[in-house]
Amino acid sequence: MITIKEYTNNVCYLEIDRPNKKNALAKSTIKELINFFKTTANSLEFNVLVLSGSNGFFSAGADLAWMKEGMEQTNEENRADAHLFNTLYHEMSLYPKPIIAKVDKGAYGGAIGLMACADVVITSPNAQFKFSETALGIIPATVAPYIVRKIGNSNARYLLLSGHLFNGEAALNYGLVHILVPEQEMDSTTNQTAEYMATLGPKATAKTKELLNYLDQESFIISQETKDYCASLIADARKSDEGQTRVSSFFKKTNSDKND
Repeated sequence: MITIKEYTNNVCYLEIDRPNKKNALAKSTIKELINFFKTTANSLEFNVLVLSGSNGFFSAGADLAWMKEGMEQTNEENRADAHLFNTLYHEMSLYPKPIIAKVDKGAYGGAIGLMACADVVITSPNAQFKFSETALGIIPATVAPYIVRKIGNSNARYLLLSGHLFNGEAALNYGLVHILVPEQEMDSTTNQTAEYMATLGPKATAKTKELLNYLDQESFIISQETKDYCASLIADARKSDEGQTRVSSFFKKTNSDKND
């Protein structure tokens, strides 16, 4: 689920609110986020959106329980699931209000896609990031176009193919993060940044975002053909022997660790 924490000084503070799951993105959570972006695009209640995760952690990415369900689904159902992520990233990318991602502690997999679609990303040096899809026998297909768009093909190749764990400082160097501050300053820096941006002309800001999208449209607009191709890749991976074996092994290990 998602929760609007507050509206203050023309800023909306929105949380991904599944603390018991490290704010993993379930199908219902993604649908709620899509609905939020669609229904508030022209809202006069706020000028800037701050997106964060509850309980001091941004998001663990796609909910693995949902991913496990995909092992029993048809390819058509898995493609539809993949398109949910595409729709979320698309709605974020075209959202007319500035989006600030406040990334406490870190983000994994599809949650890094949320960072890639935000306008400003704030995190701390010790935050942890990782694309863990290939370790699970899954292809990071839906997030890849947005990561390539954000940090370029070369950096994306290293991070997506290696599954390398990297920190906030590295994320800044790769171009995933804009502002790096000590963990204890995350709240104050985010609030100050958001409140200042909220004082700027909302119409001019929206038009500036539109301009930036237009100037970068060759890489910014992800074609439907690309989205369909990526959705097919991840649908096939969910049903593959490797994907099913590795996801099952992950759950067995997780359950074993809980029982130890």
